[in-house]
Amino acid sequence: MRRTRARRAGGALVLSLLIGAPSLLLGACAPVLADDGVSAEEPPGARSESAAPGSADVADDGSQPRIVATTPIIADLVRAVAPRARIATLVPASVDPHSFEPSMAALRDIAHADIAFSNGLLLEQSALTSSIDANLPKGAQHVALGEESVPFGARPIPLVEDLSLATIWLGLRVDGRASTDSTVSFEAVSATGPGDLAAFTTGTFGEPRPWIASKDGIDSNDRVELPTNAHTHMSWGFTEPGVYSLSLRATLHSPTGDTPLGEKTLVFAVGVDPHSTGRSVLDSGHADLTAKLEGSMTLRADAPAGDLDPDRIVIAVPDTTTTTIPDNRWRFLAEPGTSARILAQAVIGTHVHGEIDPHMWHDAKNAIAYTDLIADRLAALDPSRAAEYRANAVARDAELEALNRWIREVVATIPEKSRTLVTAHDSFGYYAKAYGLRIGGFVAPNPSLEPSALQLANLTRVLEQTPAAGVFLEPISRSHLGELVALAHTTGKSVCSLHSDTLTDEVPTYLDLMVFNTRSIKSCLDPASLPAWPFESEASIPNPTRGDQ
Repeated sequence: MRRTRARRAGGALVLSLLIGAPSLLLGACAPVLADDGVSAEEPPGARSESAAPGSADVADDGSQPRIVATTPIIADLVRAVAPRARIATLVPASVDPHSFEPSMAALRDIAHADIAFSNGLLLEQSALTSSIDANLPKGAQHVALGEESVPFGARPIPLVEDLSLATIWLGLRVDGRASTDSTVSFEAVSATGPGDLAAFTTGTFGEPRPWIASKDGIDSNDRVELPTNAHTHMSWGFTEPGVYSLSLRATLHSPTGDTPLGEKTLVFAVGVDPHSTGRSVLDSGHADLTAKLEGSMTLRADAPAGDLDPDRIVIAVPDTTTTTIPDNRWRFLAEPGTSARILAQAVIGTHVHGEIDPHMWHDAKNAIAYTDLIADRLAALDPSRAAEYRANAVARDAELEALNRWIREVVATIPEKSRTLVTAHDSFGYYAKAYGLRIGGFVAPNPSLEPSALQLANLTRVLEQTPAAGVFLEPISRSHLGELVALAHTTGKSVCSLHSDTLTDEVPTYLDLMVFNTRSIKSCLDPASLPAWPFESEASIPNPTRGDQ
């Protein structure tokens, strides 16, 4: 990465700012910095020096490293490792880091820093990351924690491009090898449900090829034939909400004759609560209805891994899969212009952006990885205090491990059917994955995008179907607040709070944020039970309340 070294010119600090424009010589047009590094024209309070308890009062002989951290959350994680260091937070508390652009005070702090810590993964505004790279002194390191913490145990997850694709992938498989001219057929025996269903594949350019379709009745033509030891991805379509069943019979066809392998029924909960069926729910990962040549049929899944009995399973088809039938090629399922719910096959295109969700700290295990990476980089920067940094990291890791266990235990007390998060923005995927919740939906992937009418309609259906008692807003963000509050009122849900990207007076530390969010999730999704018990390390963390707002 290119960096421009800060330099002295006639007593004034000259900064070269590279933010998509020619270099700007701030020494010629910006306020001159006084000898103490503070601009005479900066208003009181403009300093971005960390305001954590005790951080400003540390006795410093000038040997402590100067550190800049982009967000208050990152600064708090750094402070746990280096409590005596001089830490400047570039993005003020209660400010969204996605949209913050650097101030003169931030540029000054960057120019004096020995090391910079950011989250990376496009969390911070590009102007801020560009300013860090352009204005750090020569030799100072910029550490993007989200991008560099995987070797330390971080567990990144991809951003979901389209919630309609964030569902289970359901296919067909043959387990076992026979002669090269042997095949196995999956033949539909019967189909029931409130509407029509179809199983189909799509070609390179999206053209559908139906294999099973109940619209014209089930007959011997409703079948899929595979070579032995092979599998295929399928798409599944449904025209109305409700519970469907599809019975499939598997038969081995070989030169010596036909051999029955079994018959099983797939059950789908389409746009309704899958838990109402009393079966175990499959709603993510990859699963195949598998015909074994030894003479049995199972559901082979990767989440949970192993062979499952289809008689005990229901496959969830959420309302987020609702789409509009585009043209006459889809008449095997429904008429053009009508709606249907589609479980898409895995090979239709990209399931995810290919980008990584930047909100990694919402999994406490990732915060441990961040902490260990911070200690490693500070030990390399300041070897004389390496033992201190590593000891502090070990102590913080133990606290974060305790936090991780506490969150797991609290969330486990919420009824399984109620563990659904509906939020304004897509910020809590890590929390959901780490602690056993589902992302039911969000108004928009991020604050800068506006939802479509179809997205809001789908989210309304999700709220109508989920037993979860509340939805969650981010206190510092007004973006999409109106839409989510309106949907909550329409569907009779409470409006609760979750903190996401920054710290506030209500949650002044990372531990406070995680404890507050867990308490809020517990009280909002499980209002009839007792609130979460105290976390053993918490001090004066406020108790979240539910409200109608």
